[in-house]
Amino acid sequence: MPSASIIEELEDAISRGTSGRRVETLRRVTDLFLRDAERFTESQIELFDDVIVRLSSAMEKAVRQELAERLAPVMSAPKTIIRSLAQDDEIDVARPILLLSAQLDDATLAAIARTKSQEHMLAIAGRKSVGETVTDVLVERGDSRVAMSVAANEGARFSTKGYDALVERSKGDDLLAECVGLRKDIPPYLFRVILSTAKENVRKRLVASTSAREKVQLSTALGGVVDRIAIGTSDGARDYTAIYRAIVVQHGRGALGENELRAFAETGKFDETVCSLSVLCGVPLEMVERLFVGDRPDPILILARAAGLTWPTLSAILRTRPGSAGTSAAGMEETRESYSKLTTNTALRVLRFWQIRESSAAAAAG
Repeated sequence: MPSASIIEELEDAISRGTSGRRVETLRRVTDLFLRDAERFTESQIELFDDVIVRLSSAMEKAVRQELAERLAPVMSAPKTIIRSLAQDDEIDVARPILLLSAQLDDATLAAIARTKSQEHMLAIAGRKSVGETVTDVLVERGDSRVAMSVAANEGARFSTKGYDALVERSKGDDLLAECVGLRKDIPPYLFRVILSTAKENVRKRLVASTSAREKVQLSTALGGVVDRIAIGTSDGARDYTAIYRAIVVQHGRGALGENELRAFAETGKFDETVCSLSVLCGVPLEMVERLFVGDRPDPILILARAAGLTWPTLSAILRTRPGSAGTSAAGMEETRESYSKLTTNTALRVLRFWQIRESSAAAAAG
């Protein structure tokens, strides 16, 4: 640690030293820290932190940049000065810290992404790993360069919300669509969305890639579901108003669950079944009705799994569908196997995508 004479020199430089002397002292203290950085205790690092912060205060850009470049790769770098440099308005100062420093947690990075420039976000997007909390902000607020950079970063992780937003942004942007489509962790249903909206040349390149070919092999439960669901308006042939209100009241009393839903289905009460699924899944009634009258039962599997329904309840629901297509013994067995392979996580992601499409369609119509 610094000797008594060095400490006295530090105090003198901080309180009375010229700008040039402060710079030279800062460099000496930084050298001293870097020489044995891995050996210092937490309290010793805090002492260096305090000294470096005080010395670097109001320093010119070139000095702060030099300090940032020296401290950025150091695993045990003092935290206060690291956060200060990361939040510097000058991107040349902040960039090395935002790109390399392991001392920045997701909360700090997300806060910087929310308040600083596109260049700051671009640096964050290039980190070795980027958490979901951070990518949510980058996708929402970042420009095309930021979106492209974080999409191309294999160390970036996206929440369901973030992936939905990223895929939405890729519509009409061939480069971004291809970049997102080539990610190894993209949910299969979103990969199908990209294929359905991308231009022919992009679609061909995606399908030609090995990883893309694997993504196309979706389970039976998801096969073509997204492509078949068209968000439109109900034909208005049925009036669910009274029944829907009654179901909402029943749910509010805590008296609507799987048993009640199965009872409606087993007694052939189509309207009550549709309304109950709408309330239990939190999706618009019109959407549930459209899914019910489709050619295949696959969409109902998504709703059922999202609601946590058992197979006996789902099989009863399927038999209430108009025409009851696919309810032969062989057809039901195939559907049961598909349902057993469908995970709750996947069902919830697909359901969220439908909800976003529904909201977008409603906004466009309005």
